[in-house]
Amino acid sequence: MLSHDEQAAYLDSIERVRQSAVNHLGSNRNVAIEFVANLHRAVDKVTRQSAGSGAQTECRPGCACCCSVRVEATEPEIFRIAREVKKLPADRVAAIVERLRNFAAATDGAGRTDCAFLKDHLCSIYEVRPAVCRRAHSLSEESCKHFAPEIPQNLEILLQADALMKGTSEAYRQVGLHASAHELGSAVLQALTDETIEARWHDGEAVFPKDCG
Repeated sequence: MLSHDEQAAYLDSIERVRQSAVNHLGSNRNVAIEFVANLHRAVDKVTRQSAGSGAQTECRPGCACCCSVRVEATEPEIFRIAREVKKLPADRVAAIVERLRNFAAATDGAGRTDCAFLKDHLCSIYEVRPAVCRRAHSLSEESCKHFAPEIPQNLEILLQADALMKGTSEAYRQVGLHASAHELGSAVLQALTDETIEARWHDGEAVFPKDCG
């Protein structure tokens, strides 16, 4: 439970992020997809700085327990991922589309199933992974391995990252662009297979179902 002062500071952080993002997005909506990279860099910075003090995280390359839970991403994050995937050779894009289809058919986006982008226990879209993945961490590898109902985490990382994510999403919505959470695999599949979807989103259309997947 946050104290009154902590709650006020949290809300103030959201507002400052929102105002800053609106100033950038409002003048040029054409860079809306690229802009979300600023959120990702900011969340990465928070995790680096906060992890340097207090209890240390036990996350490391190859530890992918958190990659078997439902992952959500916003529209700009989804389109950023789709753009990167489309840069790959056609056969690799086709393989990813097939994997996403199989993932959707097998899980419908629910339950503990390895993320469709997980390959050899590593994230294949690491550089463009969504903010929720960048924020994810654990202070206990054992808790993750045993799928404990509560994973010990650094509260400072969670609060700062959450403020960045909420403020950014509110800014997108303020300038007329949808930025809500959708199941990652199903949404990216749509972004890869619908040639008109990105342009329609830029026009302000709600292109994904409220709960995609």
